[in-house]
Amino acid sequence: MIDIYLRAGNAGALVSACPFLRGEDERGKRFWITAGDGFVLDVIGPVVITPGEHDDEGDEITPPVIDGRFHVNLRCTPAVAAQVPDHFKVEPTTPYRRWLMA
Repeated sequence: MIDIYLRAGNAGALVSACPFLRGEDERGKRFWITAGDGFVLDVIGPVVITPGEHDDEGDEITPPVIDGRFHVNLRCTPAVAAQVPDHFKVEPTTPYRRWLMA
């Protein structure tokens, strides 16, 4: 299995490029497919780059810095990885979440 970190401007951009990651129920409600043939998906969304600071009373001193783009982690087979356009693949120095190895 291959671990891939993906980032897109928004969820729709990722779905357009990788439609196998979304499904639709009988009422037309769309959902993320978190496991499928050859992959598992960890949907993250926006991530905090720098946490905000608060005083002792809980008042905000500095707001957090947030990367509002859409992030997911994908663990998959090489065949599934080949379906993901390279421009969505990123190599973060400090991944927000990582897969647990058992």
